[in-house]
Amino acid sequence: MFANFATAITSSTAVTLALLYVMNLLIGIQPGAVVEVQDPWEIKWVRVPPPEDPPVPIPPKRIVKPAELPPTPTTTNKNPGQSDIAVPRTLPRAPSENYKNILGLVPDGPLVTMVRVRPVYPAAAAQRELSGFTVVQFDVLADGTVANIAIVESSNRIFESSSIRAAQKMRFKPKVIDGIPQVSTAVQYRFTFEMEAAN
Repeated sequence: MFANFATAITSSTAVTLALLYVMNLLIGIQPGAVVEVQDPWEIKWVRVPPPEDPPVPIPPKRIVKPAELPPTPTTTNKNPGQSDIAVPRTLPRAPSENYKNILGLVPDGPLVTMVRVRPVYPAAAAQRELSGFTVVQFDVLADGTVANIAIVESSNRIFESSSIRAAQKMRFKPKVIDGIPQVSTAVQYRFTFEMEAAN
């Protein structure tokens, strides 16, 4: 039995050596060759230069010629004994009365109502079928808005809050003196509340 075991080892060793030799022949690696194994995770970076911006074209310079003014027609004195002086044919015009409008300035004028607001008829007054009036007093500022509203007179207090809200929404063209808008104080306005007749 020992002889069979030794024979098996010897034959297996011979077969293994023969296979190694055949593999070396097939691969072609010589006994003294050096094989370099590269790292599979090695990353090689390549730096790419950024693209260059295209040159900006420079527009050509434009040469603008000044407009030529027509010559002013003139007449010359030809009378003997007088100097030869050029006299314009047309005399300068007198300033217009509406020179402020021509120059874009605000003309003088009185206080003018631009936006009138009708007050809302109170629902409580409508249920009681009440009619009446109120007189409100306020100041008109330089921009045409309303401030400092107060009730001067009213036939019934039920109409006062609606009158104040309507006065707040009114707009005016302010009084103008020497082209400057002025503040108008103690301006009074009357609101009337009447039931509309049913159709």
